[in-house]
Amino acid sequence: MRFCSAICNKRSYKLRLRVNAMKDTDQEVQTILDKPIKSLQGKYFLSVSNAAKLLSTSTKMIYRMIADGKLAAVNLSVRKTVISRKEIDRLFEIKEQIKFPEEKLVVRPKIRDSYSIAEAQKKFKISEAGLYQLIKRHKISKFKNGWYTYVAKKELDVIFNNDIK
Repeated sequence: MRFCSAICNKRSYKLRLRVNAMKDTDQEVQTILDKPIKSLQGKYFLSVSNAAKLLSTSTKMIYRMIADGKLAAVNLSVRKTVISRKEIDRLFEIKEQIKFPEEKLVVRPKIRDSYSIAEAQKKFKISEAGLYQLIKRHKISKFKNGWYTYVAKKELDVIFNNDIK
């Protein structure tokens, strides 16, 4: 390549050296990172931290899977939990198709059939936090329109009429 000046030539040369050095170090880092995973693949039993490395996840996630019963493990002592490699492979076996529960189609009420949060607070004399807790507890749907959040009048009236009786 020809350059406009000796300075441009030197800059290009240094840049090429820098890029080649970065490629070499990137390859070395990648081999170092791949080495533990290759050594883990041949083991029959793994510690929680090794299982996390193998699955590219955190140890907290592995402990959660053990607590949920998705992954069987053995406590050898207070500080040592061991997981069979077969158990990890079993996670990836497809037993049956996962069926997600069908969600009901929620029909959003019209605004005239709804209370805004402020209207509901005034009518039922309840704090904002208390109203939101009731909405959450009774799984009442709410929707936002512009600046305001609305809740169906029918559902809130049923809750507050039942509480009064």
